[in-house]
Amino acid sequence: MQMQQSLVSMNEGGEQLRLSGALSEWLFASKFWSDFNASHGTMFDQFEEDEAEVLVVRSVVEELERRVRALRELDEYDVEFVYRWTSEHKPLTTSVPRELLLSELATFRDFLAGAVANDCAVTFAL
Repeated sequence: MQMQQSLVSMNEGGEQLRLSGALSEWLFASKFWSDFNASHGTMFDQFEEDEAEVLVVRSVVEELERRVRALRELDEYDVEFVYRWTSEHKPLTTSVPRELLLSELATFRDFLAGAVANDCAVTFAL
């Protein structure tokens, strides 16, 4: 089963960043979005599209920075996680090199920081 990629855009799609299936799924599997939703009153959900104003995007950047720091402190070479369950309730897992995840997470954070700096709303197609 293929992992779900995400697309993040600003300026009405003029600037876009595609998140790999691994990063996109890891953000959900690691409870990044559910924790963010719980603490910020948002409704970011997988397979949905949401627009976020600059203040919310700034908060996403701050939370992503926390995740970057946490991943840097991880002693593991690979990050393994369950990204989906089969209809037979069996977990589908994947393993991603930590450095690859870190690099893409930092690119995502920087893309969103650019949106904040330019006072742009962002559309998340997660």
